Amino acid sequence: MPLQALDTSILPPGALSFYDDNFYNLVKNIAGTTEAKLLEIQGIRSVYSFLHTDDIFEILTIQCSALNDIKTTVCLEADDKTFIIKPGYRGNIRYLYQLLHQKHEEYLKEISSKPKRNKPSMSQQNANNFVDNSQHSIQSSSTSSSRQNHATPSS
Repeated sequence: MPLQALDTSILPPGALSFYDDNFYNLVKNIAGTTEAKLLEIQGIRSVYSFLHTDDIFEILTIQCSALNDIKTTVCLEADDKTFIIKPGYRGNIRYLYQLLHQKHEEYLKEISSKPKRNKPSMSQQNANNFVDNSQHSIQSSSTSSSRQNHATPSS
């Protein structure tokens, strides 16, 4: 199913950089409280962690008592004791993923379309300082030393 263009303007400014509480609140507002809890249980604490997780629901296949509450909410248990993910939760997570993925793509296009500054690189600056220092080697060693210290990037 191809991704449809979504309205990413519903995302708050800086959403791609959200972590922890800001991220979980974003998930709650867009996908739901249970979906946010599912991500939190797994330690998915940011947009990029979320975007790089292959299957958010895979954890629900593990037999673990700590997951029973979330599993009961998110899944339907069949008579044969197998579980399926409720389609609403899967759809909410898919929508969140598509929205954040599209916002990330928009961000990449935005930064790649910005013109590069003509600021010389550090290696160019160091080369220019080296040439400048070698041309003025007649000056006293204190002046030369001062220029070399000035040309060294500070930490």
